[in-house]
Amino acid sequence: MKFNRQRLLGLVGLVGFLLGLYGLWTYLKQRYSFEAPPIYSSVARFERDGVPMIQAKDVLDRDFDLLARTEPLVIVNFWASWCAPCVEEFPSMLKLIKQMKGRVLVVAVSMDDEEKDLRAFLKIFKVPQPGFEVIWDRDKSIGRSYDVGKLPETFIVGADRKLRRKVLGIEDWASPNAVAYFESLIAQSATPPPQ
Repeated sequence: MKFNRQRLLGLVGLVGFLLGLYGLWTYLKQRYSFEAPPIYSSVARFERDGVPMIQAKDVLDRDFDLLARTEPLVIVNFWASWCAPCVEEFPSMLKLIKQMKGRVLVVAVSMDDEEKDLRAFLKIFKVPQPGFEVIWDRDKSIGRSYDVGKLPETFIVGADRKLRRKVLGIEDWASPNAVAYFESLIAQSATPPPQ
């Protein structure tokens, strides 16, 4: 009888402990918001207020300031050399800048952890080059300011430096549809607003 009584007391104690934990969790949930912000909360802000301005040294140790650039369209692409989809889409970005002849700037923001990996990748693709800037986000601060969560992640930015579109995942940036879309964005930025 003693053995069963101890078991029963242990079971009652465990149930009481679990009810106490549940009560604490319920209280904390009501008192503090544990819900993550919507995944696209930054998109609306970037469309309204503009994307975070990038002021950094590029991989050639030159000053880069996104606000000072004059290209009517900017593609800010977050990538890493270890990211297979990033590697797959990289050539289409290089092809795009050749097709657009200075009207599009690609800012490739590397999220690599090791500089040697980044340098090997840049050597293979022969970048940076005119119209294609490369920045190493060593401390991931640029990625955090853009709320980057997955690679590749790309932000298409107009002449006013406001977000036009966010693209998650791989894209063929030089496809006829993509080029037509970029041409339409450039034409919109060149057209004065109606009065």
